[in-house]
Amino acid sequence: MAGGGGEDQSRPYERAATVTGVLVVCRHRPRHRHMAENASVASFDDVAPRLFPRFVHGVLAPTDHECESPHQEEWAAVAGAVERRRREFLCGRACAHAALRAIGLDRGPIPVGPGRQPVWPTGAIGSISHAGDWSGAVVARAADAWALGFDMEELDPPLTPEVERLVLTPDERRPPGSMAHPLAAHSSKIAYSVKESVYKCLFPQTGWRLAFDDVTVELDLHGSRAEARVDGRFRSPAADVSLLEVGVVVADAYVFTGLCITG
Repeated sequence: MAGGGGEDQSRPYERAATVTGVLVVCRHRPRHRHMAENASVASFDDVAPRLFPRFVHGVLAPTDHECESPHQEEWAAVAGAVERRRREFLCGRACAHAALRAIGLDRGPIPVGPGRQPVWPTGAIGSISHAGDWSGAVVARAADAWALGFDMEELDPPLTPEVERLVLTPDERRPPGSMAHPLAAHSSKIAYSVKESVYKCLFPQTGWRLAFDDVTVELDLHGSRAEARVDGRFRSPAADVSLLEVGVVVADAYVFTGLCITG
């Protein structure tokens, strides 16, 4: 998979409330100043534990809000970008800063790394994602976890057949045991999101530029989870990454996937 780990590594064909303890998506009036008055994506209090342990903190905000950054380095990173890309980047950074404040580690700008990944302050790890009208970030203390990956995607439109063939294996395009599930029609997009979360999780710690076929996904839509197998060519002395469990949550036409590796 081309790109970096954490935010800006969506593929060319697929661009993809301050909270305590878990990522929160609100159906009621948002509590974070960056969130729109009529925000609606689903309460995440019930589903967040399926994605992350309680020590992971997250923030979600609408991308159509004019997010600002006090850090010139962050503005400079998107100085020549189109307005939509600039808003995605700055809202993603605003979410990340709010989440970092929750763990006491918001210590300055979050630069863009050589692989386009966010460069987190010392002592923190995290992941940023954008989809549709929303941007989000999750963070944790590095003492609590080795790596963190988070992705969000709109369920529609579905992946085109051409993209499916590029990013999924034949078995992933026809997942066994899930065709009776109401979300079976979206299994390709969900599997794609799982691969994105795995890439975002592993790249910052390893520098691995995983290809799509380096990660194979087995969905368990009934269990709101997936197993991701990383090709045996990729091994880390810091953690066993051969078989990873990824949380899957679908709410209000979005899929959220995430994983946390504690080492």
